[in-house]
Amino acid sequence: MDDEWTVDASDALTISLVEPSIDDDSLNKIASFHPKFTYPLFGDEERIFGYKGLKINLQYNASDLRPNLSVSSSKKFASVGDIEATDVSAVMKDFLPGVAFQKHPDFRQAVRSLPDTWTPPGRLVKTFNKGGEVYEVWQGNLADSAVKQLVKRIQIIVLLFVEGGSYIGEDADGNDEPEYSLARWSVYFLYKKNPDSDTEVKSKYIFQGYSTVYRFWMFQQPTPPATPRSDTTALHAPPNDSWELPERDLPLTDIPHRARISQFVILPTFQGKGAGAMLYSTIFELQMKDLSAKEVTVEDPNEAFDLLRDICDMRYLRKNEPDFANLKINPDVPIPEKGGLLRNDTGVTLTHQSHTAADTIVDIDALEKLRVRHKIAPRQFSRLVEMHLMSRLPASVRPRADSSGSKNPVASKGDKKVYTLWRLLLKQRLYRRNATILGEFEITERILKLNETVENVEWEYAKVLDRIESTSAVANGKRKLDKGAEAEDGPSGKKIRIEDT
Repeated sequence: MDDEWTVDASDALTISLVEPSIDDDSLNKIASFHPKFTYPLFGDEERIFGYKGLKINLQYNASDLRPNLSVSSSKKFASVGDIEATDVSAVMKDFLPGVAFQKHPDFRQAVRSLPDTWTPPGRLVKTFNKGGEVYEVWQGNLADSAVKQLVKRIQIIVLLFVEGGSYIGEDADGNDEPEYSLARWSVYFLYKKNPDSDTEVKSKYIFQGYSTVYRFWMFQQPTPPATPRSDTTALHAPPNDSWELPERDLPLTDIPHRARISQFVILPTFQGKGAGAMLYSTIFELQMKDLSAKEVTVEDPNEAFDLLRDICDMRYLRKNEPDFANLKINPDVPIPEKGGLLRNDTGVTLTHQSHTAADTIVDIDALEKLRVRHKIAPRQFSRLVEMHLMSRLPASVRPRADSSGSKNPVASKGDKKVYTLWRLLLKQRLYRRNATILGEFEITERILKLNETVENVEWEYAKVLDRIESTSAVANGKRKLDKGAEAEDGPSGKKIRIEDT
């Protein structure tokens, strides 16, 4: 009986963007899609009991994201004792604002009544022209009631498309956080803007996706003035040696912080069109201009976001940082036959003697200054350095995501040495990152697992580089995107046993 009266929640739930029709009082559907996950709403099995032909329609006005929920079915299970059909509307009330449950005619009238002068909340921070279409990024603060309203309307999308996603700006009981806490959240909305002269559509703004960024206070080591007592604004201990907080409100913009990208969603219909890159690059650009932002981090990124981030960060550094674009491996570093130490300064030696930049694989001190200047988190920056250096390896030894259709030239002794140095650089970071796990294995198995992980990371980097180089070639009109660059599955038989990156 359970199977007969149970439906798949993801199939039953349809999310749509709508706009007013030009010709009559109806609504036109712009986009429609099903959720990726429904377990936050309907449990781990993602099933709904008690219906045949169940349809859950969640419609959004494409501009102000006013929601409307309707539930229908061809037949509903008649309760037998304590066994009854799932109350779908009651479940959804825990995740949607009250306005979502108004009658559909009222929703339709509200959509049609939205002024033509409506604009997204916050301020316009970036405009893109792509393929003859205009996109805008608007940035606001969660303490702004209009921004908070828009987030409350759309944030169910985070639960439906981001694994482990959660709501923001609320405490454990679902109440709003204090205003000072809400002010730490910045929200970025991406919209496609239709031209004013377009008489075929009613909506001027079409929502594409959004992202939230949280400010985490970041400790900064005090820097003494170059000349003692020359900086009259420096922090000094009071005569009585008792420190007191300032007797005024410290503006949030003055507090050094890490900017953590917490949620990042592009609606499925608009994915694969560069929308994600527009939104991410805008966030990064604004954080670079913010003097109080010291580092940009990401909360639990999935593989798709990692790929987007890698591509955007790599293009940014290659375009804006000559020292990064010209970075290469120092081929003069000697490689010990055995017993070499992978030192933190990337020098490979038999002893703990000190090093200069001239006899290390890369100049780690110079790279750290570059990382800090561009506000990239340490792990992400290390990946970018390794990836870029791999792209500079000779063709004879450079790893490829798909090498079945090509034949590499014969590798010279020098080519092999540069490749070995690059692998040592990668191994060093992976070993330090996984030292506790690797320490549980015997030395032989430890080496095997580390090498296995290095091979998997090589393939991952090669896939990203193929995507970057292929899309760059498309932009230059040279060739089409390789199908291999779009592959999502790893090499056959390879499983990453320790944390790869």
